[in-house]
Amino acid sequence: MSNDGFKLTRREFLKLTAAASAAVSVGVAVPRIPSVAELEKAELAVGDGMIREVTTACLICMQRCPIAVGVDSEGKIRYVRYLTMEGYDEFFACCGRPQLIFELPFLRERIKKPLLRVGKRGEGKFKEISWDEALRLLTEWIKEYWDEPWRIVAMSRSGADSGFFHTFFKSVVGTPNVTKHCDTCHTGLDWAGYFLFGKLVSPSSLIPDYANADLIVIMGRNPTQGIVATAWSKLFAESRARKARLIVFDVKRDRLCELADRCYIIPPGTDLAIVLAIMNVILEEKLYNSEYLIKWTNASMLVYEDTLEPVKMDVNPLQKDKLTYLVYDEATGEYKLKPEAKKPALEYEGEYNGRRVKTVLLVLKDAVKKYTPEWASRITGVPAEEIRWVARELARAAPRAFIDHVYKAARYYNEGMFNRVRMIVNVLLGSMGVKGGIAYPGGKPKFPSPFEVIPIETRKPGGESIPEYWKKRGVKNIHKKCFSQLVEKTVVEGKPYPIGLLIIYNENIVSHILGAREFIEALKDENKVKHIVVIDTTFNETVLFADLVLPTTFFIEQDGATLHYAKKGGLGQIVAIKKVVDPPKDVDAKPCWQILWEVAKRLGLTKAEYDPRKVWEKQVEKYGGLKELLEKGVIPVAKGLKYHPWGGKPLPTETGEIELINVKLLREYREYLGKESPLNPLPTWIPPAWMRETGGQLADDQFVVVDAMSALTATNTFMRFSGIVRDAMEKRREYGVLIHTERAAKLGIRDGDLVRIKGPGGEMIAKAIVTDGVHPTVIVGPHATNFGELLPKEVEVVKADGSVERVRIFAKGGGYGVNTNLLGLPVFGKTLVVEEGARTAQCDFIVKVSKA
Repeated sequence: MSNDGFKLTRREFLKLTAAASAAVSVGVAVPRIPSVAELEKAELAVGDGMIREVTTACLICMQRCPIAVGVDSEGKIRYVRYLTMEGYDEFFACCGRPQLIFELPFLRERIKKPLLRVGKRGEGKFKEISWDEALRLLTEWIKEYWDEPWRIVAMSRSGADSGFFHTFFKSVVGTPNVTKHCDTCHTGLDWAGYFLFGKLVSPSSLIPDYANADLIVIMGRNPTQGIVATAWSKLFAESRARKARLIVFDVKRDRLCELADRCYIIPPGTDLAIVLAIMNVILEEKLYNSEYLIKWTNASMLVYEDTLEPVKMDVNPLQKDKLTYLVYDEATGEYKLKPEAKKPALEYEGEYNGRRVKTVLLVLKDAVKKYTPEWASRITGVPAEEIRWVARELARAAPRAFIDHVYKAARYYNEGMFNRVRMIVNVLLGSMGVKGGIAYPGGKPKFPSPFEVIPIETRKPGGESIPEYWKKRGVKNIHKKCFSQLVEKTVVEGKPYPIGLLIIYNENIVSHILGAREFIEALKDENKVKHIVVIDTTFNETVLFADLVLPTTFFIEQDGATLHYAKKGGLGQIVAIKKVVDPPKDVDAKPCWQILWEVAKRLGLTKAEYDPRKVWEKQVEKYGGLKELLEKGVIPVAKGLKYHPWGGKPLPTETGEIELINVKLLREYREYLGKESPLNPLPTWIPPAWMRETGGQLADDQFVVVDAMSALTATNTFMRFSGIVRDAMEKRREYGVLIHTERAAKLGIRDGDLVRIKGPGGEMIAKAIVTDGVHPTVIVGPHATNFGELLPKEVEVVKADGSVERVRIFAKGGGYGVNTNLLGLPVFGKTLVVEEGARTAQCDFIVKVSKA
């Protein structure tokens, strides 16, 4: 049944509006609104017309939750609800964020016309120009570097057309330099997974099975306050409903701690000490799952004690293209290849051909022997017996127990190692890939590229890429899709070449990149970056440096270039970004796909017209067809999670198993054994950079600055300019920086005072929120809620009629939180982790705080 004729009674309409407003004000998931069939079929008159319902998906974060939007006959949005389907209701939800779409099109920071810079870069002075002139300039600038495509750098974070944007510049323009910013987000997690699974493990690669868990330990994340809140929060809420226990480690006390059975406030970057101690207890007390380890991991592999090299590896007759290894068979007392052994030993050491050998599990046990709960207690302040209790409780509840899978992993230098050890603990418990543990997503659709559907000339990327250059100079494990910090370094140093064209779509890179001060100065220099183009919806830190600004539509104002899928919950869902309303009359914005396709036509690369729905039709033909998608608004493709330790097939490790010591990486990184390095093949303690610098002792005015994810601001874009967001954060006492009561008193700071935060890379003024609910070493504020002192707070636009419009950033208030990227400096070995692709350690440095 189509939703196009959906009707509401006034009573139901008012209920929905009130529920939605309440939900966003407290930042919780919106309760399920009755389906069309459940609602009364009476009419709701709005003016002279009726409410029309349009199904689409929310793109405020990256989850793409399917929603329905009610629009009246005058084109005004009247309500938002989340979609559901019979038999799938448990998988559907949406948070309060979609309620912002009432406000988004009318934000005062909205970019209304194409703009050309008239002042200096960074001054924020522009004039309106026509779309024809804007497209002519963009076409000319791309053509200028057509024979040197590597000098074009394309950056995008998200948006309805992010995938289209990436593919266009890589496959049509031919630049190898197309990047996202996950090196400032989750790259520390990605590479941690490589050590165990032989592949990158992204936030959506594994799904915590909250709904079936008995015990959940959370550290390094907050599923109720994260970037992608809905899918995980809904499952998390179900776990609480069935009385799953919750243990939390964090730098601050918030709603999650209120829900927890136990909550421990620890210094920043010390989660690694906790998980090392938990691993110590599990191994020392033999609390691990022996059967699981033997079957699914290389825990029984024999290695030489002196080199840790596998004693013997051979072709595995049971797995194609995989190797097996020598074990000690306890059943026969003989050395055998694993497939031939009846009972491979997990804790064995002895002699083989005159050399001492032991199992991988014993090597791990030796590696963490010194990391006792007492040792961790001295670092974290958590009593040793409490740490020991957590480890034992995890083992008691296993396999329906786990340390939670994280999302952001770019705050501290040691987060790669933290995530690796956390994963090892889950494997030791037998909780990886099982019900109630850490599961795999059920599956996802595979869509053909839009450029396979609509004809356009393509070419292979050419020239030396930025990652290739920096790899030769010592940066290891560069994520091929995420190297924004290396782009920053290239811009600053002019190596390997000056950038000809930097084009940015829906990516506030000045705010996202650590080290804004030097990046800002470099962006001002046209010898380092000749042309800067920004395609975005609102003014922000990055737009200030653009030579050409192209206004793009919000997701509710366009059809998406391609189909999308929601993937971070228990159900794979195909969704379509559909146009709900037109932009306001004074806004002349275009979808990104339309801008780029017009450029392609001007370059002579295509004569075809781009029709998103023609692309959708091809992409969804294997999954029920476009008609079904348009009628239902969503097509489920994989119901439920996948329970299998390997995800259903052998892993891309050499053995095909989960490797507790990675055979390939042991060969590559042997030199790091015994070192406090992210590349040490064995679990090891790595102090956070701030602790290495200070020995853990801070002066009265010194703090570690942490920008915490908030469900209201985490996406670092237009959302933070909303008046609803500002009011909700004020109500929740989140808007500002949390500072411990005793530390504040020493500095004469009272609740509500303005404070000056001075870091190695910049300064900012923030509002103090004095509280006991934060660790004394830190100040904590919501992510990306401060412009800092380096940037103007107002944009000046000369309009077509000669009048001047001045647009104030944070026009509805706010802007007094924190942004660590505007405070820190990108330093290899400290705030940039060169071992993990130069990803950031955004919160791993010292700032000074004083009363403003």
